[in-house]
Amino acid sequence: MVESRGKDAGLWLRLLGFALIPLAIQAYQPIIGGSLGILTPLPLGYGMARRGYLEGTTAVAFIALVTSFVIGTGQGLYFILETLPLTVGIGWVARSRTPLYRPVVMTMGTVALTVLIAVGIYGMITGTPPAQLYHETVQQMGLLMDNATQTTGLDPEQQQQMYWIGKLLQRLIVGIWLSTLTLLIIFYALLVRGWLLAAKALESGKLALLTEWSMPFPFVGAFVALALAVVLTDGLVRDIALNGLIPLGAFYGIQGIVITGHLFTRWALPPFFRIMILAFGIISVPLATMIVVSLGGLFDTWIDFRRRWPLEITPSPPST
Repeated sequence: MVESRGKDAGLWLRLLGFALIPLAIQAYQPIIGGSLGILTPLPLGYGMARRGYLEGTTAVAFIALVTSFVIGTGQGLYFILETLPLTVGIGWVARSRTPLYRPVVMTMGTVALTVLIAVGIYGMITGTPPAQLYHETVQQMGLLMDNATQTTGLDPEQQQQMYWIGKLLQRLIVGIWLSTLTLLIIFYALLVRGWLLAAKALESGKLALLTEWSMPFPFVGAFVALALAVVLTDGLVRDIALNGLIPLGAFYGIQGIVITGHLFTRWALPPFFRIMILAFGIISVPLATMIVVSLGGLFDTWIDFRRRWPLEITPSPPST
């Protein structure tokens, strides 16, 4: 019993130590530490998946408490409101035996809804409307962009391009955050699943596989509706449609990546050629590559590439 508790304590010390690294860096280098903060949910999600919700929640609350002392109460509260549903969702996806898109959608929606409710409560307490909070956030981003364009020695034309990119990112900040959140949940959950399997804390039987990722047909209607809104409207309605289309495109992009890997395997392309094809597309025409991959995932709803061109499984020779 004592040995088991010692192992559990040692596990949490390692996980909490890893989670505290970005916070320690942020105390001295806010920009670098804030960027590395994206790593914090990984060890906490693993602890949540392996040790259960009670211990996992306690760990998240501890990091939030430390964040409150180091950075401020507001940041600590925001941390726990965002990270707690995220780590629960990562553990849920890692152990999922249902199609992966379901827990991923539920986790992303729960995190977004929790943050939205928190912003609403903060606005009511301080008397600041959510629209003003959003405006202040993007205004700060704009000031950072202005400082960047003034200190990098760019000519006026390049500064104008950078300014336009900054304004575009400000309008799409919600969609970019949601799509990044989606990819983070999937990547971290699969990483946690691998660690759980390696530690023999999870049985591999009947786990939902990423290769089976397939968005159901109703999502096509949402995709088409948002795309039409982007083309036919302007102003606030268009921005809202774009912010909804980006994360939905990420879901179909995942499906497109799965299909690409399936076809590469079907055609028996050597790893070198696979890397070269992907590198050429990402480096030379990144936007076109993302659009083609996402459209491939979308049209898989009708074509069903994996069923139409299944993998040829070579039967194993009989044992003697």
